[in-house]
Amino acid sequence: MKRLVHLHVALVLLLSISAAAVLWVQSLRSQDQLREQVLQQSEQRSLHLADAMSGQVDSQLSTLDLALHQLTDHWLRHPAEFEGLARRVLEALPHGFVSHLVVVNAQGTVTFSSQGDGVGVYLGDRDYFQELRQGHDRVVIGGPVLGRLTKRWLVVVGLPILRDGRFDGSVHLLVPTDWLAQRLAGLQLSGQDVVAVLNGKGEFLARNIDNLGAMGGRVAADRPFLTDPALGKGVFRSAGSLDQVPRTYGWHRLPRREAVVVIGLADASVLGPLAPALRRSQAINGLLSLLLLAGGGVAAWLLWRIERGRQAVDASEARLKEAQHLARVGDWAHDAVSGRHVWSDEMFRIFGMDPARDTPSYEILMQRVPAAARHQLARQFNASLKERRLFQAEHPVQRPDGSLLYVRALGVHEFDGNRLLRSVGTVQDITETRSAQRALQRLNDELEHRVQDRTRELAALNRELEAFAYSVSHDLRTPLRSIHGFASLLAEEDERLSSEGRAHLRRIQDAARRMGVLITDLLSMAHHSRAPVHHEVINLSDLAHAIAVELERGEPHRQVQWVIEDGLVALADPLLMRVVLQNLLGNAWKYTGQTPQARIEFMRTEHAGGRQTFCVRDNGAGFDMAYADQLFQPFKRLHTPQQFEGSGVGLATVQRVIQRHGGDIRAEASVGHGASFWFSLPDDPVAQAAPTA
Repeated sequence: MKRLVHLHVALVLLLSISAAAVLWVQSLRSQDQLREQVLQQSEQRSLHLADAMSGQVDSQLSTLDLALHQLTDHWLRHPAEFEGLARRVLEALPHGFVSHLVVVNAQGTVTFSSQGDGVGVYLGDRDYFQELRQGHDRVVIGGPVLGRLTKRWLVVVGLPILRDGRFDGSVHLLVPTDWLAQRLAGLQLSGQDVVAVLNGKGEFLARNIDNLGAMGGRVAADRPFLTDPALGKGVFRSAGSLDQVPRTYGWHRLPRREAVVVIGLADASVLGPLAPALRRSQAINGLLSLLLLAGGGVAAWLLWRIERGRQAVDASEARLKEAQHLARVGDWAHDAVSGRHVWSDEMFRIFGMDPARDTPSYEILMQRVPAAARHQLARQFNASLKERRLFQAEHPVQRPDGSLLYVRALGVHEFDGNRLLRSVGTVQDITETRSAQRALQRLNDELEHRVQDRTRELAALNRELEAFAYSVSHDLRTPLRSIHGFASLLAEEDERLSSEGRAHLRRIQDAARRMGVLITDLLSMAHHSRAPVHHEVINLSDLAHAIAVELERGEPHRQVQWVIEDGLVALADPLLMRVVLQNLLGNAWKYTGQTPQARIEFMRTEHAGGRQTFCVRDNGAGFDMAYADQLFQPFKRLHTPQQFEGSGVGLATVQRVIQRHGGDIRAEASVGHGASFWFSLPDDPVAQAAPTA
């Protein structure tokens, strides 16, 4: 019996170990299969994205093709008018698409440049020129070159000039690679996914990430689009040529062009969504193994956990499939000769159609557009055909299930003379963007209401503060008048007071006078901070001269050299600007009181950017710049009352007045070498909605 128990125990342990081993092997195999399945799906996605992006790139190259044919034809027929046509062609192209154009003669020397320089440069040794020299009437795309003058990487797109079938030079359009890279980066992918355009030799023409590092490089020679030029598109897996990041690549060769669009989806971004599920699966397998070793009684529970793990993996697969639609860009093409329409799968999804059941057509597309926008869309499309320009529009789409989407449509047309050959373009689902814009507008409206509420509250608070300041000023002035009055009565008893008592009495009177000045200055600052601003044209030069005369009348014995620039005019409140100049010029007068040859200047130092900057400068006592942060704070003084009188409120008042005019003020000084105050006023001031507290 004991041996049977041992046998059963051994058998259970053996079965548990075997089951755990089988479970682990099967789990690892399932994970490998799942990874392989996801990578296979990424192949299809990369190929679809490459197809969509190739349509966009091909449309851009078609635009260059059309421009080059127009330029070469005009060079042969009307060379004297070529410069004007070249300028019009460059202006018609998208901004930044083409850096400039050059014309090269049959010997390889530049004879014309739209930039006006580079004429005479020899290009006959370039590979693309050698290819153009063969005399084939087709566009040649060269490898990227570093501009000798612009120091930018440029892709040369050239077309030979054939005079009576004989090579007579070429016209080149130079496309900045960084402009192409920005267009490639418009495809919303992860940070490690790459979108690149290569020429027929495998050289990078543009790359969405590290475009500058890719210039001058090329992909490995074993890439399928290099080994078999007959292939039009395909997929492959490999490490990146530049960063060695493993990726799944989809590529599409542009028809009739020596260019390939390649999109690489990094394994990390493709398999990233699976990582949590795989980690959960491993944890489950470990738990199952422990439970299997513990006994078969918990087998059902282990199976339930396995089922839970499988459900998590299935859910992860579903999320991964949904993520394939994140790009939301479909492409379409219409062959005007055969009347055939071709849509990508994403186009069918956007318009709510089944690729297996529905046949794409222009009529079906217009049926999906609501009637209110249909006429406008048709008019825009027909106008692009008539004017042979880029078609672009944003319009709603009514799907069969009743849902409403908003899309952005782009398209270009190819003509043979006056005959339309084909039209190609893209459609992007921008519904979420529109919704976000509307939500932002609602938020802005709500914020505007809040600002209005806060403004009303601030206005009420300022009115209460003004009433409080008025009350405090009267409550403080009454005891001050009493103190000063009684001190004056005591002064009349001067002979009965000791010398020390008379000194104390003078201190009381001086303190009362200073307190009165402080109250007056404080009320003045509060009044000027809340007084309404009435803008009108005022002559600051005349105002400064008037203040200078007033200062000289107060101290006629002083000799001060005034330098006031004539014709200083500004748009400001005349009363408030008088307060500003009285304080600034008054301070300059006060702090030059101990300077033998005093000099005070008022001038305009700058008028640019929609504002004027004025300066008040003196050669007086100056101040230490270490304390400049206290300069415009109320009651903060950088000199003692024994040195110079003052309350410390004047500059604070000046700063508030200048700020209420939309300007600013700053100061620089040196002890014993004077001070300079700069303040600015805008040419078109905007009065504040509420007084400054």
